[in-house]
Amino acid sequence: MTSGTSFIKTTKTVEAVTPRSSTRCTLDPSRDVLKVVYDVYEPRDKGDDTTTSVVNYVFLHGSGMNRRIWCYYLDKLADPVRNWKIGKVILVDQVTHGDSAVVNERLLGSFYDWSDGARDICKICMDEFFQQNGRSVFNIVVGHSMGGFQALCCPILFPGLFQSVVCIEPVVWMKRVRKESDEDITIIPPTFYHAMHATMTDEFSSIQQYKKFMETQSLYSKAHPSILQEVEGFELRKISSELFRTKISTEQHMVAYLTLNPTATWLMKCLSSINCPVLCLYGEKSRWCPPENRIYLREHIPHYCEDEIIGGRHLVNLEDPDSVIAKLTSYIKELLPDDDGEASQALDENARKARFSEQYRELISNRVWQGTPKL
Repeated sequence: MTSGTSFIKTTKTVEAVTPRSSTRCTLDPSRDVLKVVYDVYEPRDKGDDTTTSVVNYVFLHGSGMNRRIWCYYLDKLADPVRNWKIGKVILVDQVTHGDSAVVNERLLGSFYDWSDGARDICKICMDEFFQQNGRSVFNIVVGHSMGGFQALCCPILFPGLFQSVVCIEPVVWMKRVRKESDEDITIIPPTFYHAMHATMTDEFSSIQQYKKFMETQSLYSKAHPSILQEVEGFELRKISSELFRTKISTEQHMVAYLTLNPTATWLMKCLSSINCPVLCLYGEKSRWCPPENRIYLREHIPHYCEDEIIGGRHLVNLEDPDSVIAKLTSYIKELLPDDDGEASQALDENARKARFSEQYRELISNRVWQGTPKL
């Protein structure tokens, strides 16, 4: 049973951003256009649509997962305080994952640039979140692991689109094998490759075999029971009476792990450009990323704060979702500005002229000074 009984769900399919960052993202880049599948959840009780200020969320999954990991969170996202209400909650399958992977199956190549996923998110949210009607809007992007990386990309790629970023165990700076040529690409040792591959089975001869894998070997083996049940039902594809598959293929799952760099290098150089508040949540016992990853984010993101989930591991959003939700909602309530909930009045022509004159005088006052220009 899908969570979200307080919401009305609409599933949409749109074109992904084109062109992609690499010609290897699709098999025929001159013709192939990828699709993105996502769900939009809107409250059944919207209250007064014209006066309530709204908070919008978009949730981004990690490598090998899908949008349904976040369904558990929906009804637990309480309305914030002080006249703010939830507007939309968007759950997205990245182009190589979930339902998007099924739609794109014939097109997918051997490369997945993580920033392309962030560009897709910006495109979706630009269309979904900005239906202007005079209300105040506060947009929040939440991402785990790879999704945390993509969440950090969003305010760099599209300043002003999001008012805050929440990253759960973001993966940015990872150790990698260095060749003599020191190419800026992700390279992993064979032992790590085989260890990850063991969690990526995508073909099964029966539903029982599939369920056993999901519950004992997959990324979800220690997930909260409700999340495990949700994902088990969603990820399964019946090909025939004797063949079952997951929506994500083993190959595309592995591709996601092997394509962090060089985009990570770009992101690390751009972190200082993030102009909105960022919260990073870490599992206390997580060992997925080296300590340098957390230190680097702390030192290079301007409006940064962090918190820990006691006892949490890298998959803390799956394994201890209630603690993550508590941290998230507490942070958002503190962050939201005071707002009277009233829609702003539309400007008539005289008001527009007066506002421009005032803003232009302020611009000249701040930007025209006596002095010697310097580099």
